[in-house]
Amino acid sequence: MRRRKKYDLYIVLFLAILTAGYFIYNRISSEARGVKAYSDALTSYKNADYEKAYYAFAKVPSSSSLKESALFRQARCATNMGKKELAIKKYNKIAHSGSKSSIVPISEYNMANLMFEIGDSSASKHFKHIIKNYPSSDYAIAAEYYLGLIEVNNLPKGEKRKQKAIEKASINFKNYIEKAPSGRFAIKSVEELQKINTKFNNYDNLLIAKAYHENGEFEKAEEFLNKTTIAVSWTDFAKTEFKLDNKEKGRYYTETGLKQYANSAIPKEVYEVIDNYLLYASSRTSGIKYLASQNYTSTGADYISYLNCSEVIPSNAKEACFRTLYEKYPSGQFSADTLYNLFMIKYLQKKYYDAQRLGFLHLKKFPNVKSSPAVVYFMGKIAHKMKHYESANEYFKKTIQEYPDSYYAFRANYNIYKEDGVLPFDNLVPKPVVFPYKKSIENNLVVKLALLKDYDLVSELCKNDKFVQSWIAYQKGNYTISAILARNAMEEITTKPPFDDLRWRLIYPLHYFDIVNKQKNNNNPVILQSILKEESHFNSYAKSSVGAAGLMQLMPLTYSEVANQYGIKGDIYAPENNIKVGSIYYSSLKKVLGNKDLYAISAYNGGIGSVTTWFSKLIYNDTDEFVEQIPYPETKNYVKKVLRTYWVYGNVYK
Repeated sequence: MRRRKKYDLYIVLFLAILTAGYFIYNRISSEARGVKAYSDALTSYKNADYEKAYYAFAKVPSSSSLKESALFRQARCATNMGKKELAIKKYNKIAHSGSKSSIVPISEYNMANLMFEIGDSSASKHFKHIIKNYPSSDYAIAAEYYLGLIEVNNLPKGEKRKQKAIEKASINFKNYIEKAPSGRFAIKSVEELQKINTKFNNYDNLLIAKAYHENGEFEKAEEFLNKTTIAVSWTDFAKTEFKLDNKEKGRYYTETGLKQYANSAIPKEVYEVIDNYLLYASSRTSGIKYLASQNYTSTGADYISYLNCSEVIPSNAKEACFRTLYEKYPSGQFSADTLYNLFMIKYLQKKYYDAQRLGFLHLKKFPNVKSSPAVVYFMGKIAHKMKHYESANEYFKKTIQEYPDSYYAFRANYNIYKEDGVLPFDNLVPKPVVFPYKKSIENNLVVKLALLKDYDLVSELCKNDKFVQSWIAYQKGNYTISAILARNAMEEITTKPPFDDLRWRLIYPLHYFDIVNKQKNNNNPVILQSILKEESHFNSYAKSSVGAAGLMQLMPLTYSEVANQYGIKGDIYAPENNIKVGSIYYSSLKKVLGNKDLYAISAYNGGIGSVTTWFSKLIYNDTDEFVEQIPYPETKNYVKKVLRTYWVYGNVYK
């Protein structure tokens, strides 16, 4: 009997394993068939054969993780074929599937749009559902516009009911303008409000003016600003007049606003107005001097004072200027940079105890601001000068660990290993730019779609992910936009990921590195690649305001002289020509400047004459003291940017 039971148990176990194996096999098989069917269907879709694509997407098995995406694509096919009712059915299936995928709100929004187009009254219900359940999404904002249109297009006959519907529509249109002044329906919302004779108050007129300004219609913006009061809208008046090139009016609104109304304005907008004012001044220095002479005490006064200390006050008076500024605004918008400047002044004066005291204060008050990497690094330098070598190394390690992609991480690395003049990277191991995430929160759906090259759907699913948008721009060949999007996204991350993270490759791709390596001309190819990236962001047709052209941003005269000397024929914008001439030119700078990359990089931006002058005028004992005292802010920042890029390239592709 026991043997019988044991035998039965083995049979049950065997059947269970067999069943489990069947389901696993079926699942794997289903997924493989889904990928194949989706890929084939997508090819037809991209070829605009929507009928063939529709039926091909239907072959994706129900158990495949791609089924929801296939339904979405079927709806798109039906829409493109003009079969709106069929598209609505497909979207509706997704919307009511109970899935938590980000395809759901997109599908419901698209479905509501199609319902609106065919006059289906259910559209309103779905737009309201989107606003309620996805309030922070772009779809919820757009739903406000459509709800306004539905009210306007279906006005009841009774006067009271009609007026109530108009009021509802007005609220919807105003909501849209307020939430998305630069949105594609912003101006249409304004026009709809005008059609229903909406009475605008002061705030409404300001909102409308902002919408016109954001959409580049500055004359219209001015028209609505004139219906507001300067007390609440002087920053908008100033920005609009400058855009219209009405310099005198722009100056008037700026100066009047700073004198009378700035305390009620948003600080960021006040700073933007000041920047515009200086842009249209006869010179930036004269503009700062004039504003500083007015002794403003309202919002913006701290920014003007900071600019005055940084750019106008002579070197021997900067310490007193920054000290006064810090004492007046110890917790202001520019207090961290002000304290950093005082710290560096004391460091360069070799008053290390005073500098250290200011450094401790900076690190305590401002643990993670733009100037933090510099302060941590120079605290290490101070500790080293005081012969506290263990403490110095701790600061240098902290710089690398907490600010790994900074210029000061590059300098800290040198201070740990003591190889002055020896750059740690002289070549790179190319790696491809791939989808920036190894896994997706949606069971790898986004990754699968990315591998299938369904870029449009990936873009919709990841609208607010700048790294994904960067990757899509890269796939479409928009390399400049791609690098800038990824750079901006990384700047928003407080704790940076390790350098093997795939997102770094989007910011620092190796475009043209094969040509750089070929044309390096005894230069460090990683340095040349870094210059190329910072000069043009890989735009081979880039042209600056002063006429510098191409990937390496060469002046036409420089290009002609070098090209003629070396028998190089062809267009300045041709990548190989531009890189070759740029490499030769850089090599010539380096040769004259003691074969030092630091000085050659400085000269590439500031001119060789300036660099040789700095040798005799600046008092410095090492590389850091030279860089921190470069008189041209643009050149100082350029040197740090190029060497930072060099450092990151080396770590990402070492």
